[in-house]
Amino acid sequence: MAPYVWQGPLKKTGVIDVFKQKLLAPSLGSEFSDLDLVEALKSPNADALFRDLAVTISERGVAVFRNQHLDNETHQQVVNRIAIASGRPAENDIMTNALYPLYGDDPKVITLIPERVAERYGYKTESQKRQSSSHEWHSDMSFEENPSDYSSLRLGQVPETGGDTLYASAYDLYDRMSEPFQKLFENLTVQWGDPHYTEACGTEGTYKGPRGSPANVGFGFDAAHPAVRTNPVTGWNAIFAGGMHCRGFKGVTTEESNRLMAMIEDLITKNHDIQARVRWEAPGDIAIWDNRAVKHIPTRDVQGKGKRKGYRVLSAGEKPFLAPDATGRQAWKDSQKDGGQAGRVQQKKMETGQKMVASPLEGLNGNVNGVVAAH
Repeated sequence: MAPYVWQGPLKKTGVIDVFKQKLLAPSLGSEFSDLDLVEALKSPNADALFRDLAVTISERGVAVFRNQHLDNETHQQVVNRIAIASGRPAENDIMTNALYPLYGDDPKVITLIPERVAERYGYKTESQKRQSSSHEWHSDMSFEENPSDYSSLRLGQVPETGGDTLYASAYDLYDRMSEPFQKLFENLTVQWGDPHYTEACGTEGTYKGPRGSPANVGFGFDAAHPAVRTNPVTGWNAIFAGGMHCRGFKGVTTEESNRLMAMIEDLITKNHDIQARVRWEAPGDIAIWDNRAVKHIPTRDVQGKGKRKGYRVLSAGEKPFLAPDATGRQAWKDSQKDGGQAGRVQQKKMETGQKMVASPLEGLNGNVNGVVAAH
């Protein structure tokens, strides 16, 4: 398997500027009301369109497309084109769902039904005295060696109300920390895992092959990744830790790990200005997000309000890495205030002499540094 070479952040061409784009919130989220994704697949400038969509989604974290007419095949094509345009490793593809044979699903399209999810993870679908769901914030498949870069959810059935999906900016999680805490997290490694999923995949009849990447094999689901990762599309650092699937921080005590986990949870739940809510309006609505830029959480409030049925397609991305010269989004914005000179110097450093090859280098506390300079 060839090493992943990061070429530096991408820039938009501007071809999607002709479409109507509404911001879901100042910090994150975009909504397109007149961009037909099926037509985009057929467009003579499809490469430029999907490159700009990849950059937009990675910068804004999540994009919602209304009034779509995708089926399972075109849904996969859209996510695949976005991931390829973003510079995804050549050997990677759409993720295969290990549980698909148990449900008779499309191998690469996960059918999301609340009752099925509740059964798998032990949730109760009926009303209960649930006083906190904050542990459910997550990034998809973070326990894989090559986690998902882009995720998507297309609604086939929409309840009359409820079932919204919330997103929180992982860029802001990093930017809200003081510089000493940023440095602390940059030198930490996170242990990921999902015991429920591991148990389910170990049953007879599940798919046993690679899941979107040659690195995603076996059912250990115990990957270790840097707590701060650089998004290769934007060049911005983001927190990649906390929430569901996060088992803790390596090289620290359990008490210290719990405090760090609680800090991330507090940053999400106590700062609603780094969140955006997607309300599902009609069948065919689709959200596509970058797991390197956001965490997300479902809202479990549709009981008695109608059926909610969705279809999820995930792409397998690169091994998470932290680039030595990368900064947070806010630092990048600040660098543009002098006319962009500082930003241009930083961009040049990242694009020329700093091509990066993903590599499991051991750093402080067993941290997976994730990049070495290509010579």
